[in-house]
Amino acid sequence: MLEVELKFQIPEARRRAVQKTLESKDTETIQLKAKYYDTTDHLLSKNGAALRQRLEGTHWVQTLKAATKTHIARFEHNHDLGEQDSSPALDLEIYKNNAQATEILNTALGDQASDLKLQFETDITRTSKIIHFNDADIEVSLDIGEIRTENTKHDVYEIEFELKQGSAESLLAFSFEWVKKYHLWLDVRSKAEIGNLLVLNHKVSPAKTAKEFIFNKKNSADQNLRSLISDQLQHLLPNIAAISAQVAEQEHIDQAHIALNHLHLTLSILRDWSEDIVDKWSVQLAAFKSHFENLRHFEHMQNTLSTLLQNPNTASSLSKDILYAKEKLFNLVCSTQNVQHFLQLLIFSLGQAKQPQKHDLKWYAQNTLQHQYKQLQDALNNADISDFESLDELAKHLNELKFSFPLLTNIYDVKNLQKYGKALNEAQHAAEQYQVLASSASYLQETELEASDWFALGWLTAKQENYAQVFLDATEQFLLSRKFLK
Repeated sequence: MLEVELKFQIPEARRRAVQKTLESKDTETIQLKAKYYDTTDHLLSKNGAALRQRLEGTHWVQTLKAATKTHIARFEHNHDLGEQDSSPALDLEIYKNNAQATEILNTALGDQASDLKLQFETDITRTSKIIHFNDADIEVSLDIGEIRTENTKHDVYEIEFELKQGSAESLLAFSFEWVKKYHLWLDVRSKAEIGNLLVLNHKVSPAKTAKEFIFNKKNSADQNLRSLISDQLQHLLPNIAAISAQVAEQEHIDQAHIALNHLHLTLSILRDWSEDIVDKWSVQLAAFKSHFENLRHFEHMQNTLSTLLQNPNTASSLSKDILYAKEKLFNLVCSTQNVQHFLQLLIFSLGQAKQPQKHDLKWYAQNTLQHQYKQLQDALNNADISDFESLDELAKHLNELKFSFPLLTNIYDVKNLQKYGKALNEAQHAAEQYQVLASSASYLQETELEASDWFALGWLTAKQENYAQVFLDATEQFLLSRKFLK
């Protein structure tokens, strides 16, 4: 069966308020002590699965869990082992008649099932109640306790919303209300993941990277768009969780930025593919990702211009801007507005169009590409090497086409696609270099420079003009290449 739930972390200042909300006659409190098993090489964990035995009241329950294609649902198989005086031995025979469970274990373990052994334990006090909301029955569970190994432990204080009956949309809408009231932040990390990190003596899982996405030609444009956004959320949310928990490494920040950029481009370029797209989503994502871009740009300037900036005041100002940008980014990642936005995108990705579309996927793809080509040609016609705004507009359309081109051309049987892709990559790379230089020059111009820093500004300006010309020439060359669109 599928377990459909969302988990959130609670800011310390709101914990007592959440506890009071759950204090009622129909609230149940139970002690949950669990043991998690894996191989020495952590084969289950590496394959997104977890195997545990948990004492629930007086009964031991063995559970196999595995990830699915969305963060809101997981495969879950529970088997009651009955009342026993002590922790029972693992029993994998209970899965022999369940094809999905057998496949999960065989894929993860192969012939190493005998290597399974205890890795870590959890000791949780769970306070829960069922709340009816719209068409759904939702179990709200407050978990307080710890995850521990022989040498260390991790405190747990989190709330879960599990859908017992009804629609996922109702579960997400219900979550909205709690996020607003208690400033909860979405955490897609499981107790099993945290436990495995403790065993490995790591603070955080490796950053999640993007997977190649290929449109399903049999599905509608609307269905494909929802699948693409679901895939991009799979990329984004684990990295956002690492940042929110303040355990992120630089790669988590970089990958969150990439995922946000992809989501923003998807909602901007493919907004006509579904009637359920809300225009403000793209605007909100643009505002959010701009803070990642500011931090990235400040750090890039510090790394590349440090030898040119002779004035210590300028260098110090840049360091302060980096610290401020990091602090602001953390606050925004955990903000109620952004958590709600993630939930809205999850709702959309899980939904379905209200009525069939009149045109097939190829029609939408061709219209999108034709529109992008026209926008790019118009921007090139209006571009002026001395007009920064016109060059920024051209760079914007190049960036959009660079993102959509490999996705949409997979729908076609296109010859010499590498030729088009190479020309586009060269133009987009030149545009990116131009924008970095232009932003750096602009930053220095807004700073109170001393004579020692004018050399840096002059160097940036000269390089900027060179890349602007390369950028214009490369874009023109790309547009002159043979088009495959009719």
